[in-house]
Amino acid sequence: MDVIPQANIQQASEGLRAIAHEVRLSVLCHLMNGPMCVNELIRATGASQSNLSQHLAKMRMMGIIANEKRGQQVYYRIANPEFEELVHVLKHIYCPESCRPDPGEA
Repeated sequence: MDVIPQANIQQASEGLRAIAHEVRLSVLCHLMNGPMCVNELIRATGASQSNLSQHLAKMRMMGIIANEKRGQQVYYRIANPEFEELVHVLKHIYCPESCRPDPGEA
């Protein structure tokens, strides 16, 4: 069995902590459908603007999400595709019913 270097374990732990809060995880789940502006994320997550801003800043600093200004609005998207894959895995583990194909799509 291969030994995982301690630095990699620490980096993984930091990345998992970065998404471990339910607001941050909720943001990532919603961004799986594409970029969203702050107002859309507030409605989708139920978080207050100040609370959401703090969480968005943390994820931006970690390189998990990126933002882009479009006119008066700031849109957020998942910047790191590995985190998108991680959310897919979490969805498969914790929301398996949503991963099943729709019977009408066969």
